[in-house]
Amino acid sequence: MATTQRTNQDVSEAQIDDVVLERRSWNFGYLGADNKQRHHHVDRKRGRIVVTKSRAERDDSGAVPVFSLEGPILHTEGIELASNGAGGDDVREWIAFIGQECGGWADRPVSAADQLNDVLEEVC
Repeated sequence: MATTQRTNQDVSEAQIDDVVLERRSWNFGYLGADNKQRHHHVDRKRGRIVVTKSRAERDDSGAVPVFSLEGPILHTEGIELASNGAGGDDVREWIAFIGQECGGWADRPVSAADQLNDVLEEVC
C-alpha cells in the first residue's frame, strides 16, 4: 500500500487561474469595470469586494439568482456593511478610490434608483 505525502504550499488567490465563486443569493453586486479592465464585485455575504479579470454571469432561471464568477481573483478587500446589509460607506469609498486614484471607471452600471431620479428631475 502506497502512502502519499501532503505538501503545504502557500498559494495566494491571485495565483489561481480557475477560481470559481458561486453565490445563490441577492448578496452579490457588480460595481463596474475600471480603465484597466478589472471588474469589481461586492460579496455582501462575506463582507468583501472582489476584483477579477471577468464579470460574473447571472442565472435568473430559479427563484433566487445564481452568480458565477471565474478567476483569477486579483484582489479582495474587506468591507463594513450598513446595518441593513446595504453597501455602506466602505463601498462608496471604494468607488471613489477607483474613480480618483486608480485610473477611473470604464463602465459603471446605473442603478434603477439613479435612473428613476433622472426621470423625476426631467419631469419636474
